[in-house]
Amino acid sequence: MTYLPHLPAKPVALVTIPAAWNAVTLPASWAGRVHDILGDRSGACLEDDAYRHMMWFIPPGTAATWPDTGALDVRVQPTGNRITLAGPDGHAPTMRWHRTPSTAPLTSAHVLRTAIERIVGPLKTAGQLGPVRPCRYCGTLLQGGILLGRMEFASGADRAWYACDSCWFATGGACPGHHPHALPGEPR
Repeated sequence: MTYLPHLPAKPVALVTIPAAWNAVTLPASWAGRVHDILGDRSGACLEDDAYRHMMWFIPPGTAATWPDTGALDVRVQPTGNRITLAGPDGHAPTMRWHRTPSTAPLTSAHVLRTAIERIVGPLKTAGQLGPVRPCRYCGTLLQGGILLGRMEFASGADRAWYACDSCWFATGGACPGHHPHALPGEPR
């Protein structure tokens, strides 16, 4: 039995967010750390490999006063937005529940924001520093960093890899699996 109303009956479907809940999406590259901080305080949490984000479900309207977090790629999904969502069993191989809706449906928006801010700092200023990215080598979360490489896909789901200054200098600017080099426009 699910306690999160309006999940699709199909394995995956485009859903209009109902008045019963809203959602918050975070980039999968660092959302796992938020999930770890939340622990048992996390409600239902869905990871979507296609969009490379994790999604938490929150009581409706409880994140309405959050500042603009678009630069962090943190998105509040209010009632009426349309999102791709898996049914209660997930959708292998692209969507999986880290916490199922039957376990705990909603996460407190305040608790979720506190967990996010433990990583990025206060939301009202964190977005000014740009997106959060993990260092390709050591995993340190960066706001900025040195671009190592980028792959562009026709779908628009581009990927990029970054390094912190310490790892950049320690590796001589090497991309994983490649010879050391500097990308145009990047500091050495």
